[in-house]
Amino acid sequence: MASKDNNSRRTIAVDFDGVIADYDGYKGVGVLGAPRGDVRDALALLRAEGWKIVIHTTRGHEEVGEYLRSNLIPHDEINSNSDYRTQGPKPVADVYWDDRAVCYSGDARSDIDRIRAFRTWSGRE
Repeated sequence: MASKDNNSRRTIAVDFDGVIADYDGYKGVGVLGAPRGDVRDALALLRAEGWKIVIHTTRGHEEVGEYLRSNLIPHDEINSNSDYRTQGPKPVADVYWDDRAVCYSGDARSDIDRIRAFRTWSGRE
């Protein structure tokens, strides 16, 4: 269970590969896709509205941190949300923005077909 440490602002956790950076499969450490300008602009807008931006990725902090700084990607933290203490690795957020997500509808049986048919935005024709 998360424990909120303060009166934090709304938080979005943003996936790195496939959202912030173009992605067509893992190619190794340091091989990162081009930054997506539309995402950078959207994150700048959210930041201006007061949102906290947490980057959520399986990649290393150093690798992603330098990329974010050099490409001027707005962010507050990587793979953690210091406004909350948790016992697991998933950062607490109000919204998770990910290219590989299916939102739970409240009825798992109705979600099965969507799960089976799922394709990332870049994998759709």
